[in-house]
Amino acid sequence: MTIIIENNENIRTIILNRPEKLNSVNLKMATELNQAVNNAANDKSVQCLVITGNGRAFSSGGDVNEMGEHLPKAGDLFYDLTEQIHSIFSTILRMEKPVINSLNGVVAGGSLGFALAGDYRIASESAKILSAHFKRGFVPAGGATYILPRLIGLGKTQALFFGGKTLNSEEMLEWGLVHEVVSDGELKQRTMEMAKEIAAGPKTALAETKKLLLESERLSLDEELRREREKNRNSGNSGDAVEGIKAFLEKREPKFE
Repeated sequence: MTIIIENNENIRTIILNRPEKLNSVNLKMATELNQAVNNAANDKSVQCLVITGNGRAFSSGGDVNEMGEHLPKAGDLFYDLTEQIHSIFSTILRMEKPVINSLNGVVAGGSLGFALAGDYRIASESAKILSAHFKRGFVPAGGATYILPRLIGLGKTQALFFGGKTLNSEEMLEWGLVHEVVSDGELKQRTMEMAKEIAAGPKTALAETKKLLLESERLSLDEELRREREKNRNSGNSGDAVEGIKAFLEKREPKFE
């Protein structure tokens, strides 16, 4: 079983489960992960998705051993592999519920895209991130060329790709790749605390905010402001906003449905 799925009330956790291979992604894992992420996106009982790894790594990227089995046409494997990984990446960005990436240990290669696509990213102190694509002669894929420039800018992305830079957890935080760094022993607990907090939030407002952020790259200023105004009106007239305002006036915590 290349992934493990755990449910804790309305929080679903997907755990990459090839610890003996540092959770390197073979075609079987990519296919199973793609299905699991899509299932979480479409399951109304899931209000927050967590993605993490089992063992010493989140994921070391593509499985080079599997690539060796396809020589000299490893590119054909890449084509099938990226079909699955790109679907994972796109679904995380577009799904109408928050996703938390809980990054334990190494994050590299083909896992970069979906490891950074979540709405909130928490890293353990032992975490480190690197590209590693060029060491094996690969063009970066998996969504990395989309997400990295948007998170850290072109220059820092070039440092990772062309400069071969490896970042430790504190540098990941400084660069804006993650939002928090906690000790290795605290990672799971802190992740679940954050997941419960987000899952208790206003569902419609969270979903629409994800859409606005994703669309902001392609829309003009006027279009984005118009979309903000429309979505703000819609959320202001929703049951969640009514509850949020009432809770403030009544000096209590909101209870969103």
